[in-house]
Amino acid sequence: MSRFFLNGSIKGKQKQGMTNNNRNTRAFFEKVTGFVKKQEVTTGPDEKQNLWTKIEREIVSRERVRKLRIYASVATAAVLLGFAIWIESAGILEKSKSLNQVVSEISVPKQASDIILMVSDSDEIRIEKDTAIVNFADNGKITVNNEAIETKPTKSSAREKEEKYNQIIVPGGKRTMLTLSDSTKIWVNAGTRIIFPEEFKGTERRIFVDGEAYLEVTENKRKPFVVETPAHFEIEVLGTAFNVCTYDELEFATVVLARGKVEVTGSGRQKKIMAPDQLLKIDAEGVLEEPIPVNAEDYISWTKGLMVIKSKPFSEVLKRLQIYFGVPLNIDPSLNESISGQLALKDDFEEVLLGLKNIVSFSYHEEEEGGYRIEKD
Repeated sequence: MSRFFLNGSIKGKQKQGMTNNNRNTRAFFEKVTGFVKKQEVTTGPDEKQNLWTKIEREIVSRERVRKLRIYASVATAAVLLGFAIWIESAGILEKSKSLNQVVSEISVPKQASDIILMVSDSDEIRIEKDTAIVNFADNGKITVNNEAIETKPTKSSAREKEEKYNQIIVPGGKRTMLTLSDSTKIWVNAGTRIIFPEEFKGTERRIFVDGEAYLEVTENKRKPFVVETPAHFEIEVLGTAFNVCTYDELEFATVVLARGKVEVTGSGRQKKIMAPDQLLKIDAEGVLEEPIPVNAEDYISWTKGLMVIKSKPFSEVLKRLQIYFGVPLNIDPSLNESISGQLALKDDFEEVLLGLKNIVSFSYHEEEEGGYRIEKD
């Protein structure tokens, strides 16, 4: 074999047999052959044998390196596969359901006059007071009106993958101040349901709001805060303060931005970016209107027990009062004049009606089946 090579005339069969191992070896042979031809090597038998021995060693060395690289690649792939299997079995990678799916599966307690806090859909805590301050600390502790709440221990294992969710339901005539585990503060208005995780995992913080809430979101640029609603839109923020209202009884859902910046996504992935002191209306199909300038304080005054009314149809004001107090109203449809003023929401409902009579002329009387009929004088 050395004779063919050193004479610079490798024949077809020999060349093919020597170079079929891999492309690198073939390339190496071609280079050496070309070099020998170019230099017209003429050496003695001993020198030829020594040269061939060196070449064979180089070939073996190159082949060993190639095999080591292949073995290293296979070993690395095996390690990565094993690591992925271990992560999966240990439950480190969470497989969370979509929040909409969670909302549809979480049970809703029967309507009651108490504020209801449900922890992981197991513990039901009823709060009889008209207002409540509920705090979820980042260490998992829960307090209601500064009193620690003991909950049932939940079974947990390293293989458990589903995220746990809490919910709070605030009936008519009640209000709640809720602090989440990331220190985000939420003022929850009457007739509102909020669903939120025990802890925010993954790459975002996502909650569900059905009703009205004012949120002061703790900033975390690595974990955007997303509010889902039943009204075909969602709100994404980094750190900001805004009011969201999705009551079914009202013609439009609304978002009012107090500070910061939010992006609202409606049906058809339509998007609007809002600036402070802007109001955005969303219709029943999730279609977004253009934001309009407002005084945001007028729309979050309910958190201080006030309703600020500026050129609102009287019928809309009555609908809001019906929601806030949980009192059925039979409203005369002709009561559509525009009114302005302020109402103290901390008063009982009849006192609020008396306050309204200082703004607009109407009459009311209690109905036998409960609630009030509101009509023109």
